[in-house]
Amino acid sequence: MGGRGAVVSVCTRDVCGVDRRRGQAVRKLMMRLVEEGLARRLKRGTYLIERSVAEEVLAALRQWI
Repeated sequence: MGGRGAVVSVCTRDVCGVDRRRGQAVRKLMMRLVEEGLARRLKRGTYLIERSVAEEVLAALRQWI
């Protein structure tokens, strides 16, 4: 991880609210990004993505969805 502004934080609660089904779908996608090494899990429901790999993350999400 780099310095200030080098990562993007993704909070699944902010994306999904209280919709549990949508939350599970987003969690599965984020965990797949973690498995691929494109994201890092910080804590429950919070993931970090480096800005340098943001294009790779978007390409992977487009392919999976």
